[in-house]
Amino acid sequence: MKDVDRGMVKYAPYQSLVEQSFALARMRQSKSLVEKKLISVDEAEQINEILTQYDGEVVRVGYWRRGQVFMEEGTIDHIDCVERSLWINGIRIFLTELQSLERK
Repeated sequence: MKDVDRGMVKYAPYQSLVEQSFALARMRQSKSLVEKKLISVDEAEQINEILTQYDGEVVRVGYWRRGQVFMEEGTIDHIDCVERSLWINGIRIFLTELQSLERK
């Protein structure tokens, strides 16, 4: 009989100890983290154009925060030039976190 690696399943019985369950949860979370993608000059110009000409249309925003990429769709509630952020669906997104912005 050949030995088959079952991935994280083989550690499931050890979750009975509290310390190990926290460590396993951190390991699973760290495996799902992604690096922040650098946006190109063309993408930055497209984002700038949409923000400067924004007139209440529905947009789709992709942003990176703490190792994860999130997507939001809706109308932009507020663009804060001083804080360099925008609000969409009650979520504050800093311009440095933006990965994509497109009109729907």
